[in-house]
Amino acid sequence: MSKKNVLLLLCLFLGIYSCKKDPPPDYPSVQISAPYPLATFNVPASIQVTGHASDSKLLTSVSVYIANSQNIAVEAPLQVPVTSSNMNISCTYVLNDLHLPSGQYYMAITVSNGTNISSAFQQIYIDGVPTKRTAIYAITRNSAGVHAWGIDSAFQVSPAFSYTVSGDYSSSDINSYYQQLYIAGHDSGNVNVYSVPTPAPGWTLTGSPSPSPYFTNVYCNKDVEYVSYYNSNLPNGEIKSYNHSGVIQAVYNTGPGYYPVKTYLWGNLLFTEEKSFSSSSESLLLFYQATAAGYNQATLPGPVIAMYGQDNTHIFVLGNKSAGGAYMLSYNITTNQFSSLISMPGGQLLSAAQIDGGDYLLSFNTGTVYYYSYNPNSITPYLTNVMASTVRYDSIDNEVIIASGHTVNEYDYPNPSHVTTVVLSDSVRDVRILYNR
Repeated sequence: MSKKNVLLLLCLFLGIYSCKKDPPPDYPSVQISAPYPLATFNVPASIQVTGHASDSKLLTSVSVYIANSQNIAVEAPLQVPVTSSNMNISCTYVLNDLHLPSGQYYMAITVSNGTNISSAFQQIYIDGVPTKRTAIYAITRNSAGVHAWGIDSAFQVSPAFSYTVSGDYSSSDINSYYQQLYIAGHDSGNVNVYSVPTPAPGWTLTGSPSPSPYFTNVYCNKDVEYVSYYNSNLPNGEIKSYNHSGVIQAVYNTGPGYYPVKTYLWGNLLFTEEKSFSSSSESLLLFYQATAAGYNQATLPGPVIAMYGQDNTHIFVLGNKSAGGAYMLSYNITTNQFSSLISMPGGQLLSAAQIDGGDYLLSFNTGTVYYYSYNPNSITPYLTNVMASTVRYDSIDNEVIIASGHTVNEYDYPNPSHVTTVVLSDSVRDVRILYNR
């Protein structure tokens, strides 16, 4: 590579100081003088940007933005009014993307004369917003409807975080990125999506009152919300995916005579538990996530409690056998085969929580929560005399959240010392943890 090309690349992407090289003929000139090199900004931030732009004839546009190392804007550019063909630039760029990771970025000014474009860059450092737990939502139901009890950072029920929706209950999920809580009805009621932590109605999927279930599950992954439909009026059930605004993205059809329940996205595949309309038969059905085309199918020993990714070619599937007893299987995507991971304790599996890729907490109706480690392959009691209907792991605070009857309990991890309890008026159906980003 020539010295000239190296110089240009350094000026565009790696230069600590603003490039001062004269522009080629017919290109506008631009310099950036502030922020100063390697300045650090905490999100959210108001960044003062100054510079100078000129052209021998005309300037048509001036924009300011923050770019990553590939010169891709990470937030929308700010358009600066053009005042003359030889102008000083002074503006405030507001940085408020809570999801922007910490790292090195570039403050950029780009100018155009209608034909050619020139840019100036200044390297800066952005310190992203740290992730923290905002609330815990405990879901209960009584004759008045389904209640989402928001538990605040002091582990107290917050009326400002709580709300009620009509209908009955099948499932719930939470999306911290978009700050949304999803609650799905079952025989009656809708899929209700609320903005949280201060609840505000978002979008709704209308249910169809029936003696049979209508919505059987809701599951979110990034900007995709998967809703499982029973659809007894069709030859098979459906999974419909929506974005966070409620716009439908795709429809996945289960096999004839079957309907979907649990769903899980891993890699480019959507894993679906499908149940027979007329028998206890269950299968694991795989779809290509992008096209909704079927990929593979394997017989399950019984209802699924949870699914987790293991590696590029395996997932963990946990549930209860139709014949009795719990199971924990490794499913090989390549060979379409299950293998048993370990002999499970007696009783029925109620809930599971992933600590990391190889460590899990498993709660049983025997009143014991077990710790499972993939390496070495072992299962040992973690908590006893606790009937945990739901167990969740808070990776930010390194805590375990357990619902037991009318209570939600907070434990330290890895040593399960009890921290505090909140008591609710009804039995807890589910627990979801909301983070700020």
